[in-house]
Amino acid sequence: MLIDTARIVAIRCPQCGRLEVNQINLFELGNSLPTLVDCQCGYNLAKIIRRGRLYRLEIGCIVCEISHEFLLDVGRMLRGDAVVLYCPESNLDLALIGHAPKVDELVAQENDILANVLDSNLVESEFNNADIMRTVLGRLQSWVDEGRLYCACGNLHMEVELFPEKVEVICPRCGGTLVIYAEREEDLLALNGLEQVVLKRGAFTCIDSADFRYRHGV
Repeated sequence: MLIDTARIVAIRCPQCGRLEVNQINLFELGNSLPTLVDCQCGYNLAKIIRRGRLYRLEIGCIVCEISHEFLLDVGRMLRGDAVVLYCPESNLDLALIGHAPKVDELVAQENDILANVLDSNLVESEFNNADIMRTVLGRLQSWVDEGRLYCACGNLHMEVELFPEKVEVICPRCGGTLVIYAEREEDLLALNGLEQVVLKRGAFTCIDSADFRYRHGV
C-alpha cells in the first residue's frame, strides 16, 4: 500500500501578511538539519525537524512577533486530513498542515470575507451606487486574498456589514472597525495606493473621499 506523505503547509507571514503555501514531504524531513519554510518576502516562517516519532515545528507568530514551538506525532500527521496550529496566547490560527484538498478548503473559508454578505438576497437597488459598491467589494476581497487586510490585535478573520453608502469591516475580537464609503468616484480614489489595510485595535477608522482630499491636498 502506498502512503501519501506529501503535505501542504500554509502559514501567515508576520512580516508582510501574505499567506504562504508550500508543499513538504514528511519522510524527507531530516533528523539533524531543519527544513525551512520561507515567505516570498524572505522572512523565515517555520523550521521543521523530526525527532523520532515527533515533528518539532517552530512557527513565527503574527501576534506575538516571536516563534512558538509545536510537537506533532508522526501518526497524527499521516492520518489526519489537516492540523491547525494556534498561537497559545491569542488562540489565533498560525498554520495549516495537511492534505492539499483540505488545506485548500480551509484557506478558502478564511479568505472569502464576502461569503456571508454576497448572497442571493442581495439586490443592487439597495446601494446608492451599485457599480462603485461592487468595485469596493472587489478590492476588499483582493486585499484579503493577498494578506493585506487584518487587525492590529492580530486577528485575521474579519466580519463585513453592508449599508447603502458604505462597507463596515469589523474585528470580532477587539471591536476595531473600518468604514469604507462606496458611493462616489472619489471614494474609489481614496483606496488607491493603499499597500495594506490594518484595523486599529478597538478603534474606529474611515476611508472616504475626505481622506483622499486630505492625503493629496485637494
